[in-house]
Amino acid sequence: MQAFNTTKILTLEWPSGTDPSRLPNFETEARRLRYQALGQACFNAQIPSLLLGHHKEDETETLLMRLSEGYRGEGLRGIAAEAGIPDCPGMYGVSDSGGRDLPDSVQKDVGPWFSSDEYSKPGFEYGGVKIYRPLMNYTKPTLMTTLRAAGVPWVNDPTNSDLKLSKRNVIRHLMQHNLLPQALHNSKEPDASTLSIVSRNIRQKFLQRNDQADRLFQACKVIVFDAKSGYLDVRIPLVPTAESQDETDAEWTVEKEFIAARLVRQLLYIVTPRAHISLQSLELASKAMFFNVEDPYAALSPNIRKESITVFTAGDVLCRRSRVPEDRPVSNRNSTEGVRLDPDHIWRLSRQPYDARLPEPKRDVPDAQSSIATAHGDPNSMAVRSHSSWQLWDGRYWIRILDPSPSNIRICPWNMERHNGLKRRIEERRQYRLKKSLSRAVQFHAPGRTRYTMPAIIGADGDVLALPTLGIDTQWEPQLLKYWIRYKKVILPGSVTDDAVVALQSG
Repeated sequence: MQAFNTTKILTLEWPSGTDPSRLPNFETEARRLRYQALGQACFNAQIPSLLLGHHKEDETETLLMRLSEGYRGEGLRGIAAEAGIPDCPGMYGVSDSGGRDLPDSVQKDVGPWFSSDEYSKPGFEYGGVKIYRPLMNYTKPTLMTTLRAAGVPWVNDPTNSDLKLSKRNVIRHLMQHNLLPQALHNSKEPDASTLSIVSRNIRQKFLQRNDQADRLFQACKVIVFDAKSGYLDVRIPLVPTAESQDETDAEWTVEKEFIAARLVRQLLYIVTPRAHISLQSLELASKAMFFNVEDPYAALSPNIRKESITVFTAGDVLCRRSRVPEDRPVSNRNSTEGVRLDPDHIWRLSRQPYDARLPEPKRDVPDAQSSIATAHGDPNSMAVRSHSSWQLWDGRYWIRILDPSPSNIRICPWNMERHNGLKRRIEERRQYRLKKSLSRAVQFHAPGRTRYTMPAIIGADGDVLALPTLGIDTQWEPQLLKYWIRYKKVILPGSVTDDAVVALQSG
């Protein structure tokens, strides 16, 4: 394995004319730029893991900040020991992507660029930079003593003492000068504050709940997941259950609500364009999907029957419940031991149709010719080709385009107006084979309004050049434009079979 011993200092580029000290959200913006610079540097150097030096005091500071900002529940778990790198959405090779394009030699040197639970079949992205915090169990004085003994110097950031710069600096000042209530400092464990113990207990409780939710998620039966339009048909457990029921009724109710919300979120993440969905936002969704679970608050709203909610949206995902056809019964034969699946219903999850009142998601693809030299002096030569960088469209599809044309193109949603316009042009040109292929692909892979959530590659004149997820090319002249497309990184239930997944063919 190659040894890396080169030190490199990265600088943060603030927008021109910006005075960082005057920004009301300076700490947030500095964090975003810092992670983006680190993430890009890691990908450029083909480094999959980034080690950070957070310690126990950092976690206590974070907890005090979150308490002051009204965080509860999941937000009080403290700092995660490992996670995907944050604040880098849409950065290819940094955020949940890039593993498929690494050379075999790098994969061999650094090991797999993906976790074992990521779905890494062709047509899906995987990888991305992960961060680890190996010093979380150590206090700052312990680390400083270790560095002194080893003769290793360190740097103190002078901005950390500016009390006007950030709330964290104020909290750090209070901690360092023992100005916080004594109860927060004293504990029965050495080198552990009361807050850090509280955080550890909350984290352990959440891990137990997550394990139970993961067990139920693995038991879910995927009927079909079609990445061409991004819809999922799935059977879910009858009721979220825990390993034990030693808690009181009230505690057990909280357990069930959390487990249900956690399971729903895992399913939504397969389809949603969002990078994060809060558990608090899924209260109605989890009650609707697990309508057979007793609701202790049902008496407060007697006119609302959860079982009557068969269609709803959550996290930009349209969820629809349907009954299993009587002539197509399903069994629990392949379900996880001890978990019964709902034998009567199937849930379909698809991208929520776009709100016509809001701007549609679109990505402009830069002019390829502006960044390459011409071949033989002819700018229209087929040898003059370049491709765009990978573009994340609508948080779901990574698309890369090779276009030798002199004009820009754009990636937009396939909507009814574009659909009807393409049908008219096909009729005018009598492209009946294309018409038949388009009709079959849409009916099979994109039922109903799901078809209007797929990407379309649009030319400068507004014409549809391709429907990349369906593999439909609508160019009338010899094919000039080429594209590669992959679905975002996803985690599917462990029981999923390859024949239940319809993958993208390009990429």
